Amino acid sequence: MNFKLILTSFSVFMFCACAQTVSAPEESSTEQKKEISSAEEEEKEEISQPNYPIDSAGNIIEPSLKTIIVSDDGSDEAKEFFYGQEKLDFLVQYKLANDSKEQAKEMEDTLQKGLDHFDIAAKSDKWFVPATIQKGNLYLVTAKTTRNQECMVKEQVDLIVEKLSVIKQTIAYYEQARAVFKKGIDKAGKKKLQDENCQILEEYFINTYFKECEAYMEMATIYRTHPLPDSAAVVNEYVHYEGASMEDAIEMTHEDLEAYREALSSKSDEAKEQAISACESGVLEAQEYNLENDQVEATKGLLWLLDPENLALQ
Repeated sequence: MNFKLILTSFSVFMFCACAQTVSAPEESSTEQKKEISSAEEEEKEEISQPNYPIDSAGNIIEPSLKTIIVSDDGSDEAKEFFYGQEKLDFLVQYKLANDSKEQAKEMEDTLQKGLDHFDIAAKSDKWFVPATIQKGNLYLVTAKTTRNQECMVKEQVDLIVEKLSVIKQTIAYYEQARAVFKKGIDKAGKKKLQDENCQILEEYFINTYFKECEAYMEMATIYRTHPLPDSAAVVNEYVHYEGASMEDAIEMTHEDLEAYREALSSKSDEAKEQAISACESGVLEAQEYNLENDQVEATKGLLWLLDPENLALQ
């Protein structure tokens, strides 16, 4: 296998998302730090550090999303809601194989049918919020099914490309769910709808930022932990397939592996910046809508772990 081809293929197929750059704050000098009073330090800690539980591995625990409250009133909208719920329940149990186009089409068709049913149910004020929540939830469940699909490829380069492609698809579903929830919050406000389901809708909305942040963090980990090609095998390719001397082969291999390592590191950093951007956006949206719930605190927690001095936390 030609190493240069591997490196080129890896660079071409890696998911290249445009990260939002977050400038690192300048470090204060020792003298400046001494001038900050203990009271100011305590105030800063109170503002920036989230009050949310962290597991033994140091990860923020994702809060469980609450179950909506509905009762069948026998209306046409109720029937459409429960037809949509059947499609949602089907997707919850769905198992997707990576190489099955038939299964992928069945999943997308079920998703669309569910969306159509919930759209009809949402025409009634009574069913608007529950239908909106479950409509967005269709995207979240489809994202989870996509994320959990079996990867059939065995080659290391193909495997990382496939994993990154799956994460990219998952993030797209999160974005679609978020658009549904955000539109629902705005419409519910105009309709002056206020009940427990409205609060659940707000939690689902912010949760999409939490999930997106975690997806980008997974992407960063894939890049960071991806192993380098075997140096001896690369040297052997240069010597036996390109006729290079052993000395030249060793030098070229060193340069190639260093370029490979730098490419992985750069992509890992980009993914981390995108994770920060997702969390930051979630926190700022919560501030704009004046939301206070477990999902907001969890998203703040992720942002604090990744970028503790981010201005959105102040």
